[in-house]
Parts: sequence; structure tokens; C-alpha cells
Amino acid sequence: MEEILLETVLRHMENKGKYCLRNLVSFYDGFTMLVDNGKATDICLDLCKTFDTVPHNILVSKLERHGFDGWTTWWIRNCLDGRTQRVVVNGSISKWRSVMSGIPQGSVLGPTLFNIFVGDMDSGIKCTLSKFADNTKLCSVVNMLEGRDAIQRDLDRLERWACANSMKFNKAKCKILHMGRGNPKHNYRFSREWIDSSPEEKDLGVLVDKELNGTQQHALVAQKANRVLGCIKRGVTSRLREVILPLYSALVRPHLEYCVQLWGPQHKKDMELLEQVQRRPQR
Repeated sequence: MEEILLETVLRHMENKGKYCLRNLVSFYDGFTMLVDNGKATDICLDLCKTFDTVPHNILVSKLERHGFDGWTTWWIRNCLDGRTQRVVVNGSISKWRSVMSGIPQGSVLGPTLFNIFVGDMDSGIKCTLSKFADNTKLCSVVNMLEGRDAIQRDLDRLERWACANSMKFNKAKCKILHMGRGNPKHNYRFSREWIDSSPEEKDLGVLVDKELNGTQQHALVAQKANRVLGCIKRGVTSRLREVILPLYSALVRPHLEYCVQLWGPQHKKDMELLEQVQRRPQR
């Protein structure tokens, strides 16, 4: 089991930065195919969990059920236990308190442990469920009432899972995207609260709109890139190529290239918008 854990960690390091793209492409590839075939589809976005609320005792019990031996389980528990925290507000400091839940973020092992913890979340789920770190998406075809009922039943299952595992979903951030022509725009509830619908919503940093044409994402990317270019222009006096290009590559290109394989422009106006950003450093 130690070898499996090590292999998972190394795989995470090797593919760092690629998981967002893989998750988005694999999810929306099948989803857009449904819409292209005339299927009305609803997506529940931002069914967020949080790393900070994972109970240590439940996590350790799941590790044991997965077959981790006693030494490995003890080692992981030792990494999680013994941590303390306090709060500082306006110079006032609280007492140190033991941290009984949560997984350290910014580590390689943290996401692996979190994935193990949420591994049984899709048990019994009938709709398409996509999990990525602390982000969860749920979608189904809703031309018929059976599709609507399936989404509602799965939302209820997710709520029961959260209660059983002492977790909470962020209901305020959860939104519904109604896609496809003739979408009946059903209403859904999550833990007795109705979920709001939205014409566009961010998914792993990419703005997805109900038309699936990416126009809003292109405008957002151009706005961010131009803002950074403005900061460079105001803060750097030199206009030499060897000075500007490294700054452009480090600060601007990440905005233009993040998951571009998913939202890359197809319409001329969107291409021209991004080309204007690329030509700006040459002025």
C-alpha cells in the first residue's frame, strides 16, 4: 500500500497543472455533444467541499478500509495530528486550539488524502458526476421529467453523504446552468434551499456560459491580460525587447493560455480581440 501511495503522489507531481484541463475537457466534451444533439441539459456547478472540514477520525477510518497498513495509517495520522492554530484580529490574539479537522493545503499528500476521503461520494449517483479537488459538478439530460427527478435525487444523496461524513457543501456558491434549446429550466433544491440559476459561471477558472460559445471567457481573458500589460507599461520604463518579452511570457501568457484547448476562439471577432492583446507589447 505504501508503494500505491507513493505512486499516486509522484503522478500528482508529474501532472501538476494538467489536471484542470483534463477535467474540463473530459466533462464538457460529452456535455457539448448532448447539446449539439438537441438535448436540454442542466449542470449543477460549484458543489464545493472544503479541505478545512475533513474530520481526521473519519479520514483515518477510510484509509483503514482501503487497506492501508497500520504503519502507514499511523504515519498519516501523525502528519495530521498535533497541529494548533490561533486567530489574530486587530491586534487581539486568541488562545491556541488543537486542529481536529482539515488537510494541509499546498502539499502533495493533501489532495491525495482528500481524494481518498471523497472517493465514496459518488456511490449511488445516477447522473454524470465530476469531482476535482474540492469542486464537484453534476449534470443530466432534462428533456423529460425523469432527468429532473434524477438530478434532484442525486442532490439529496450528496447531502446525505455530507451529513454522514461531517462535511458541508457551499450552497450559496452552487448554481444551475440551463443549456440547450427548449430547456424547461427546472428548479432544484439543495438541503431545503432552492438553487439559483445563472447565465454564466466559472468552472475551475474558466467562464462557462449557457451558449457555450466562449465569448465571455475571451473578453475576460483579454481584460485580465490588458490589465497586466498596463501595469508593466506603467512600472517598467525600458521598452527593450529583452526586457518586455520575459515579462510578457511570465505575466501575460498564462492568462491567454490557461486551458485554451477548451475555450480557444472560433469566431473572427474573438480571435481579433486576443490578437490585439498579443500585438500590444510591440507598440
